[in-house]
Amino acid sequence: MIYRTLARAVAALHFAFALFVVLGGLLTMRWPALMWIHVPAVVWAVATLAFDLPCPLTHLEKFFLRKAGKEPYPEGFLQHHVFRPLTSSEHSQRFHTLLDSFVDDVPVSLR
Repeated sequence: MIYRTLARAVAALHFAFALFVVLGGLLTMRWPALMWIHVPAVVWAVATLAFDLPCPLTHLEKFFLRKAGKEPYPEGFLQHHVFRPLTSSEHSQRFHTLLDSFVDDVPVSLR
């Protein structure tokens, strides 16, 4: 039970991180000091999307799922928790590429 709760907590933290990457620029307009956190977060997110790097939060969530006796999902966090509910698994790679191109097209002043 504790491992399933830990897996959910890591997933919630991961979702909060992804939301901060996408919407954190708005927060930096109100609190400019957050830029020192937001810029590295955006760089990390773009790097994981562009170079298909493994995310430690995904591995941690899957570790806790295994400890809880559940089979972890084979795809990445975004494909499983965000894109899968929106579309079938065969289209998730297209959405991943689309998201990557969107992040690359955002002007630096808005990141």
